[in-house]
Amino acid sequence: MRRGRAVLVNRPGPAAGEQVREYDPAGLALPVSLVEDLHEWAHVVHAVAPDQVIAGESSATLMSRRGRQLAARLAAETGGEVGYWDPSRGRLSRVRGAAAAGRAEPTPWTTGLPISAVVAAIVAVSLVVVSFGLAEVNSLLAVLVNVVVVGGFAPSIWLGRRLPLWRWGALGAALGVTAAWLALLLSTLG
Repeated sequence: MRRGRAVLVNRPGPAAGEQVREYDPAGLALPVSLVEDLHEWAHVVHAVAPDQVIAGESSATLMSRRGRQLAARLAAETGGEVGYWDPSRGRLSRVRGAAAAGRAEPTPWTTGLPISAVVAAIVAVSLVVVSFGLAEVNSLLAVLVNVVVVGGFAPSIWLGRRLPLWRWGALGAALGVTAAWLALLLSTLG
């Protein structure tokens, strides 16, 4: 922390022979929200006296806890280990990201699968109803609309497949399109 702003420091080992370098988090490839939170934390640490009591806890304890949380976010974002200098306690501690520590977050199957099922049902019913309605007018138009709709869904599904909450919607949309096409294919047979 320098003058109420967060600073990231690269401290190479003694054998590396490199100079200690400081970086502004905003100049690195970090999420904007993390950079803002780091600077906000540094501003609060700079402005608040460590012996103040806030909601039953000393400000030093609260600042230390928030600093460790931000260090953990930074470590998770970089996929490595971060040394966190606690300004209220005056000591360095090592914080490892979840990936670096070998601990991946558990997958929330009990909440994710129902989300996928609801999205799948909505997509499947919508596609089938629209397709049957268009097939009465022109079956080629129904096929064209299906291709356009799926082509529109595909990039969103592909991008959302790795995002923690959106992956369930992406899975549901993919399952819904598959179920709708299967139902439409079976309806042409009989």
